[in-house]
Amino acid sequence: MLVIALLSFACVSLATVAFLRPTEDSVRRRILSGRLVLTTEERRTEGNFAGRVIAPLVRRIGGMLIRLLPSNLVRKVDRMLTWSNSSLSTPQFLTLWLACAVVGLLLLIFVLNSNPTATFTQDALMSLLVFGPFALGPYVVLRRRVKKRQKAITRSLPDALDLLVTGVEAGLGVDAAFAMVTDKTAGPLAETLVLYLKQVGLGRARRDALSDVAERTGVQDLIRVAAAVAQAEQMGATLGDVLRVQADDLRVLRRQRAQEAAQRAPVLMTIPMALCFLPAMGAVVIVPSVLNLLDFVGHLGAGH
Repeated sequence: MLVIALLSFACVSLATVAFLRPTEDSVRRRILSGRLVLTTEERRTEGNFAGRVIAPLVRRIGGMLIRLLPSNLVRKVDRMLTWSNSSLSTPQFLTLWLACAVVGLLLLIFVLNSNPTATFTQDALMSLLVFGPFALGPYVVLRRRVKKRQKAITRSLPDALDLLVTGVEAGLGVDAAFAMVTDKTAGPLAETLVLYLKQVGLGRARRDALSDVAERTGVQDLIRVAAAVAQAEQMGATLGDVLRVQADDLRVLRRQRAQEAAQRAPVLMTIPMALCFLPAMGAVVIVPSVLNLLDFVGHLGAGH
C-alpha cells in the first residue's frame, strides 16, 4: 500500500507540474531563429518531458472523459472554467479531477484494509470521509472560485461605472475612460476590462468585445451593462447618460442586496443558537431540576 501511495503522489505531482509550468512561445522562438517550419524530427525532440509526454497524455485522457461524461456536466465545467478565468482547459481539469478521485480511492482501499474488523456502517462513514473530499474537491474548489470572482466583480462594478462616467464626462474617449478605470482599480473587474481593451485594440467592435467579456464572467449586472452600451451605440444615445443610469441602478441593487442579507441574518443565527446555545441553556435549567428530583426521591425511599 505504501508503494501505491507513493506512485499516486508521483502521478499527481507530475500532472501538477505539467499544468503549472509556463508553456514555451514556440512561434516567437521560430520567428527569432528565422525558421518558419520545423522538421518531423525537430517536432519530435523539442520541448521537455512534460510537453512531449504528459501533455499529450492529459489531452487524450481528457478527450476520453469528455466523450464518456454527460454533455451537460462537460458544458457546465467548461463554462465554470471560463467564468473563473482559469488557465486549465476542460480536458486538463477533468484529468486532474480523475487523478484526485483515483488517489482518494487508493487511500480508501488502504484505510479499509487496515481495519478489516470494521462494520458496514463504519466502512460507509469512512468512505464518505476519505473518498468524498477527493472525488468532489476539484469541483467544489472551482465552484467556490467562480462565486468568489463573480462576487468581487459585482461589488466593484458600481464604483467602476461611477469612475467611468466621470472620465467620459470629463472629455475622455470611451476606450481611454476604460483604460483609466483599469489603472485606478484592481481585481477581477480590472482584468476583465483589460481583456476588453485588448479585443478592441485588435479591431473588434466595442459592443461585441464588451458583450464577450461580460459573458465570460457570468455576472448578470455586467451583462446588463454591456447590453445597455450596445443598445446605446445602435440608437445613437449618449454613452455617458446610459452609464450614469446603469451606475444608479447598480447602486440601488447593491443597497437592496445588503438589506436582503441583513434580513437573512436572524434566520441564519438560529442555526448556531439551536446547535450550541439551546442545549447549554437546557442543561443549565433542566439538570439541576433533575438532580433535585432524584435527591428528593432518594430521601423518600430512605424515610420508608
